[in-house]
Amino acid sequence: MLWLFFGWLVRPALVHNLWTVIPGRGDGDSLEAALRQLAWLRRAGLFRGEAVIWDAGLTPEGRELALHLALRWSWVTCCPRGALEEWLGR
Repeated sequence: MLWLFFGWLVRPALVHNLWTVIPGRGDGDSLEAALRQLAWLRRAGLFRGEAVIWDAGLTPEGRELALHLALRWSWVTCCPRGALEEWLGR
């Protein structure tokens, strides 16, 4: 309980359009774990932003996993390789 209270005290100001960029590499083995951590923070009310999975060298299997994860959580999207700057500028 103290940890949640501390997290609430030091959380960033309520900023709209806050994005977390998660680089996806290889088969995307670490993507689900990273998104589960963000999901926990969202449930605790400590993170209200969205996440983007950036293709930083995903294999076809890794891209499929990234798309599956984006379908699972509405606050997750995917960004193709080489388009991060353009995509974040929207």
